[in-house]
Amino acid sequence: MVRHRVHTVFALGRFRDGVAWVRDLNAACRAGGCAEATLWSVGFGKVNDVVLEYDYESYAAFEADSNRFMSSPEIMKVFRGGGDVRAPEHWPWDEVLETAPDLA
Repeated sequence: MVRHRVHTVFALGRFRDGVAWVRDLNAACRAGGCAEATLWSVGFGKVNDVVLEYDYESYAAFEADSNRFMSSPEIMKVFRGGGDVRAPEHWPWDEVLETAPDLA
């Protein structure tokens, strides 16, 4: 299993707008045949720090979904709108995790 996480920080006073952006992004992804994100907010730590999390069966599935996502004008238009709700002093970043192997 492969898990892709996108980390960002919603601007102060814009959390509700950020949640609406994720809903719109998920709707665009659903219409475009892409995976939808689960939105997680940090309970303790940085205020308005959030994570969008996507799960895939394999790297091949992750790569195929990423290619669909990035080549869709409709999805990318919504995705780029996230810049309006993120805190400008924080740059988004992402990570990809894989299930740990069973070692011999």
